[in-house]
Amino acid sequence: MVDVPIMEDIKPPGKYQGYLEQSSSPLTCFFFALPLFLVYHGGLWWMNSFTDLRWANAADIAIAEGLNRLGMAGPLLSFLFVVMTFLVIHALSGKPWVRPGALTLFLMIFESFVFALPVFMLSRLVLHVLDSVRLSAAVADGGISWQANLILSCGAGVYEEFLFRLVLMGLIILFLARALWFKGRWVYVFAALVQALVFSASHHLPGSPEAIMGFADFHAYLPVFVFRTVAGLYFAFVYLERGFGIAAGSHAAYDLLVMGLDLFLPGAEVL
Repeated sequence: MVDVPIMEDIKPPGKYQGYLEQSSSPLTCFFFALPLFLVYHGGLWWMNSFTDLRWANAADIAIAEGLNRLGMAGPLLSFLFVVMTFLVIHALSGKPWVRPGALTLFLMIFESFVFALPVFMLSRLVLHVLDSVRLSAAVADGGISWQANLILSCGAGVYEEFLFRLVLMGLIILFLARALWFKGRWVYVFAALVQALVFSASHHLPGSPEAIMGFADFHAYLPVFVFRTVAGLYFAFVYLERGFGIAAGSHAAYDLLVMGLDLFLPGAEVL
């Protein structure tokens, strides 16, 4: 005989559980990240139109170039690809098409800064322990204005999380689980480690301010490479536990905290 639960025994999810579910839904994540996309692309238009700077996030460029190789072209190509990706993911998820409330978005902002603090404190610890090694990001070496740094921080938050956590790690997990029939938490651990290594290495490709062109460069940038690998693993954990929105917000919040440190304490080392 099968026990059938009656309606009185089925309790609706609490407010906290409801927030966790809504804040991690693909549609909510997109709405939450949308201001970051708008600031980034609007800022790039402003910089390219009224200044001599020609900047763009490397992950944004990589996505656009990959789509170009597939025969796709047009303005804001990477952003349109992100929009279509989230619409498809949300449709496949079967979750309702409900616009998130203001309280949910506010709590996601707060949560993003909370999750950004461990990475920020780790970067301070690394620089304190390795005080004999100059580990400066492009913002410290290139004399970038705080406005440009704000724009690029927003772009890094959304496009790097989209490319490395959502796309790359997602494809690795899908390949291991579907093609090789691997199961268990080690699938996620392996995928997170691979994407973290690729994420860190992408900051040192030829043409970047921290390009590794030989053994001397590798030795000099090894500490920052390790730090970014750890940061990539941490953001992967945030992504898997809390979804794309909080991961992108945490990444952008970390960059903004570093930007604020450099703005109010000129000359401070940043990672």
